[in-house]
Amino acid sequence: MAIQYQATLFCLSLMCSVLRLTPVVAQPQLFNNAKNPVKLGSFVEFDLAVKDVQVTQAFYESLGFKAVAAAKADHPVAAVTDGNVVLALHQAEFASPTITYYGANLAAGMSLLQETGVAATILKKKNGAATEIEFSDRNGQRVVLKSEAPVPRPDVGFEMMTPAGPTGKEKHYSRIGIFGEFSIAVKERATAAAFWQKLGFQKMHESDIPYPWGIYSDSVTVLGLHQTTEFKETALSFFSRDSKDRIVKLKEEGFTFVLEMDPTNAVMQSPDGQMIFVFNLP
Repeated sequence: MAIQYQATLFCLSLMCSVLRLTPVVAQPQLFNNAKNPVKLGSFVEFDLAVKDVQVTQAFYESLGFKAVAAAKADHPVAAVTDGNVVLALHQAEFASPTITYYGANLAAGMSLLQETGVAATILKKKNGAATEIEFSDRNGQRVVLKSEAPVPRPDVGFEMMTPAGPTGKEKHYSRIGIFGEFSIAVKERATAAAFWQKLGFQKMHESDIPYPWGIYSDSVTVLGLHQTTEFKETALSFFSRDSKDRIVKLKEEGFTFVLEMDPTNAVMQSPDGQMIFVFNLP
């Protein structure tokens, strides 16, 4: 298994080099242009289905995440953040993880999806108008668009990945590094990329070495599309310059890793099986 993951590690290492060259804060003008003006929403949360909210919340908090206000739900829910990404923990059953956009223009979104040939399902309505819809990409990744504004969280704001270190932006740190991408295994990179680009994502980098993969962003989040069979589950990928020391420290405290590729790169799982990549930033 360790040998299988080496190609993914190589891709993510290249991704680090690419993202290090981008501005820290996503530049809106790079995304809202005449060629590709679409944006699905103003803020993204990753909704995770969990067995026990308290147990999973404690797990993420032990990794340095902070509890923040969660959106209202008809089931137990909590939210945690490293300041850069928000994970909403739902004690409920659904296709997990789900990419959830807030502040969405649903009329425009549904029209766009129809043009793209994607079937959207209305989940909620208010006064006859849709307020929440869902759809899936070509690889089955569930996406939810909500017209409601995101929960106010003054200390949370998405930024492109930067090297974790003494930059003074400690709100973006967790013990496993800084969130870099939501990694998705896809059947065909080109097809998957074309789909997301129609929805407003911009290509940041593409490569065919060691397998077809690419990095794409809509200025609200970052997706990594990997045409590989090395991993099947979607993963939350975190990066740091001192990942070796972080991994050693976590192991000393009793944390376990399902895979260690080398002293600086490892994979862990949440109590609910969510894959978490802990990688070194070159």
